[in-house]
Amino acid sequence: MLVLIMALPFLAFSSRISFSGAESRIVLRQGRESVELTGGASVDDGDIHLEADSMRLSGEDWTDISCTGNVRLEDKGRDMGIRTSTVHFDRKEQRLLLSSYFELEDRGNGLFASGAQMEFDMEAETLRIKGQARLSKIQDDEVIRARAESVEYDRGKGLLTLRSNAEVEWKGNSYSAQMITLDLENDTIALESRIGGVING
Repeated sequence: MLVLIMALPFLAFSSRISFSGAESRIVLRQGRESVELTGGASVDDGDIHLEADSMRLSGEDWTDISCTGNVRLEDKGRDMGIRTSTVHFDRKEQRLLLSSYFELEDRGNGLFASGAQMEFDMEAETLRIKGQARLSKIQDDEVIRARAESVEYDRGKGLLTLRSNAEVEWKGNSYSAQMITLDLENDTIALESRIGGVING
């Protein structure tokens, strides 16, 4: 069984990417460059570490990384971890696309989330979760619990936007609406359409 460890130092936008796996197939023909890894495949790109059953690196300067099977991602810079089955990582655009059920642990912000799909714009620091989105966040020794068909989370601004059958439990109160917006920095909540709730005095 072949164990491969290789570094590609010739990238235009990142100084170095390294990868390893039990077996590999490499195509270096210009315009068709690709690397396929199987058997404990892993990739390191700066603060990003990816592990999966199989991976494919492709695109000019190896910009695209597709992972399938028991995918684990660790973002050391954001102190964030993800577990799922399929991930596409666009290194140039700094965008993660998850097209299967996932569990996310944002340890840096005390946030845990799950759902059917997710898009993470790493430069804008925004997460978009679709399909039975569930989220809990620890803030000021309290737990905020939220669910909706879709959730958008702006990590930088501390804004949560829930759409379609949204429900939130916060500070001992419960809220429901078609759209709920939480400003975690200023402790405010806004509800729109089919509003309901229970507030404890």
